Amino acid sequence: MNITIVGTGAMATLFAARLSAVAEVAMIGTWTDAIEMIRRDGITLDGDSCCHSVNTAYDPDDTPAADLAIVLTKAYKTPIAAQVAAKTIKPNGIALTLQNGLGNIEILAAQVGADRAMQGVTMQGATLLGPGHIRTSGRGATHLGYVPIERAAPRDWGTDSHAYEITALFNSAGLKAQVSADIDGLIWGKLILNAAINPLTAILRIPNGALIESNDTLELIRAVTDEAFAVARAKGITLPYPDPFERVKQVAQLTATNHSSMLQDVLGQRQTEIDAINGKIVEQGKALGIPTPINAALTSLVRTIEKSYTAEVVENTEKTLRPLRPLQ
Repeated sequence: MNITIVGTGAMATLFAARLSAVAEVAMIGTWTDAIEMIRRDGITLDGDSCCHSVNTAYDPDDTPAADLAIVLTKAYKTPIAAQVAAKTIKPNGIALTLQNGLGNIEILAAQVGADRAMQGVTMQGATLLGPGHIRTSGRGATHLGYVPIERAAPRDWGTDSHAYEITALFNSAGLKAQVSADIDGLIWGKLILNAAINPLTAILRIPNGALIESNDTLELIRAVTDEAFAVARAKGITLPYPDPFERVKQVAQLTATNHSSMLQDVLGQRQTEIDAINGKIVEQGKALGIPTPINAALTSLVRTIEKSYTAEVVENTEKTLRPLRPLQ
């Protein structure tokens, strides 16, 4: 099978490395350092002494037509990534998004067609140590499903066998995977975890575990999860856990030393995924008449941080926060 990974960040690099053992893998991206480093030296995963060989390109015309394109860019890059996926997949190929947040599948389906668009949610974790060099930070399951949701659990193997073929491939590569009949619930389940952990850690510049060490941050977590749960419930979404607040605390404890992706983005002076996470909760809350003031405040605060990326502010921030920033 020919697989194209759209993206060159931590998760894209992780999936490319794992899948390179069982398929022909190419990565497409715009980050020159990563494209050239991986092309020359391959991908270094954890403490591997050897590298994982993966093809790289800047343009889909320079890669073989793909049976599967996996979109693993930041959510704000989805419109461009979806165009790349549409250009690279075969007529009977599948484009799969494993991105954070809401709205990605609709953009992808508009480019490739609903019958060739698949949505997934992954609890795999990775930290980017440098171009083509990552450290894994979790080996959770990856769930796949079709849109519309009625296609998520096909009764006829011959009708929608792609989902099962892909999960079989993932499993053979050591990426635990399964087809889900309720992908919407899993997407919202991860969304709420991200909405509670990511912006607070990014604003406060703290690792995940520090969130549960303060009553103040715990109250903020409760407010975020209560609002998001109200929106999900109004949409008829069934979450994969009974109590969002307790689940967030559990995840924060299990990943206590991790720096969230949004914190890493802020420290790296990069655009975040706030609009696709808390921003989407606010947007869908407005549509349903459900107030989400805490999610709205966090969205505004992170957007303000993004706008503050100037040389002077960054320099002062570096001096102030250096003791809090170990990423190794």
